[in-house]
Amino acid sequence: MKKMTAVALFSMIFALTAFATSPKAANYSKIDWQKAEKNYLAALSSTNVGLRQSAANYLAEYRLTGAVQPLIVILQTDKVEQLRMAAALALMQLGNKEGIEAVKDASIYDGSEKVAKFCEQLISVSSQELSMK
Repeated sequence: MKKMTAVALFSMIFALTAFATSPKAANYSKIDWQKAEKNYLAALSSTNVGLRQSAANYLAEYRLTGAVQPLIVILQTDKVEQLRMAAALALMQLGNKEGIEAVKDASIYDGSEKVAKFCEQLISVSSQELSMK
């Protein structure tokens, strides 16, 4: 039952992000996306866990691909489980091959069962969505 609920939740997250527009497609013409990306990347280094998690979410939402490597580093090395999970979700949303591979590796090698299962579910949902297309 819990697994089905988790899969349904991740399906909704991916469905919602599939309809999100990129910064170039949306009407954000006055936003300096390079500066925004730089600021979100700086926020990933904050000592504030909530700020770091929000930064990961926004980097993915706005499809700021310069974040792939820093998110991989968080996924592989951060001590805070929720940040590793936020990084994994952001990497899957960004859809970069290297990021997806890092999430697959985390599903096997992460020292936390919680993070490993989360990554496994992200991969499973992603695979299901690809097979539906």
